[in-house]
Amino acid sequence: MCRATPVFVSESGDSSDDNWSQRQLSIATILPVLDEAEYIEACLESLLAQTIEHQIIVLDGGSSDGTRKILRNYAGRITILDNHGRHVGPARNLALENLPEDTTHCFEIIGHATIPTDHLEKRVADLLDLETELDVKVGAIGTRVLSVENPGLVEGWIEDTLASPLGSGGGQFAQFKGRSKAKVPAFALHSVEALQDIGGWDERFLTSQDSDLSMRMLAAGWPIYRSDASYVRMRKRSSLRQWWLMCHRYGFWRSKVLLNHPSRFDIRESLPIIGLIACILLGEWAIVPLVTYGAVLFFSGVLAAFNGGRLSSIIGLPICLLILHTAFSVGLVDGIFRRGKASRDRTL
Repeated sequence: MCRATPVFVSESGDSSDDNWSQRQLSIATILPVLDEAEYIEACLESLLAQTIEHQIIVLDGGSSDGTRKILRNYAGRITILDNHGRHVGPARNLALENLPEDTTHCFEIIGHATIPTDHLEKRVADLLDLETELDVKVGAIGTRVLSVENPGLVEGWIEDTLASPLGSGGGQFAQFKGRSKAKVPAFALHSVEALQDIGGWDERFLTSQDSDLSMRMLAAGWPIYRSDASYVRMRKRSSLRQWWLMCHRYGFWRSKVLLNHPSRFDIRESLPIIGLIACILLGEWAIVPLVTYGAVLFFSGVLAAFNGGRLSSIIGLPICLLILHTAFSVGLVDGIFRRGKASRDRTL
């Protein structure tokens, strides 16, 4: 039996659409999983501890590591569906097809992430405040992505890398303040009406499906925002090899997004390729930009060690930045010529 259908009601109890702040919202949390036994319990406990009611729909892609056994321990409090498509896009579309009719919004999360107990309450209040301000329905609103508490050695380096101006760019891991328009909102609270309007997720995208979704949503006239009203803690990668594969995957699928949505282009993501071309053209003078680049990486590591208290980041952050810039760039080029396949960056 599923958890009760979630509803948020203003103090007045008035559900008239003439007053955005008094609308009623019904929230369903969509959670695709595949071999998340190590982290799924913490994720589910954080979802079940929320201060407002919401339905939790878990879509298992065929886990073989004990995830399914853990999920069965939560029977009666969550809905479990088999995701025969295995990947995130098919999982979310399956959830969309099985939502209760009164569901107004979907909150997306993954099995290796957790949220504070008042996360959904703050997100809903923030969304209603935004829609009151804009006097229009919002297609999606994302949140900040923070590191896990007490990360391991390589995890710490990766967190410092993503916090660096040379590593985050304007993507989902960017740290920001306030509320603003966005193209890639992380862990979005999506309007079901907007999702249905654009036909849900494009299942051809094994990764970056949210970027493609957002671009189609914007093209259809739905506003998209991000806000620091709350946050999600997400585990990244725990080895340099996993980090390389993750960066390559992001670059690979970014190419696929750009082929469909050229307006998503960000010159910052092409700077390593531009730098490589410049070095080739400079010939023997290439030593100048290479030494400059190395110095920038080194001082970024020093700054990260000073600000974050991880002395090892003096070495670790430059290594992770170099991997990010190289693997992402290789992925960008690779994505132009090759079809995608399932990720391995969490299994090695």
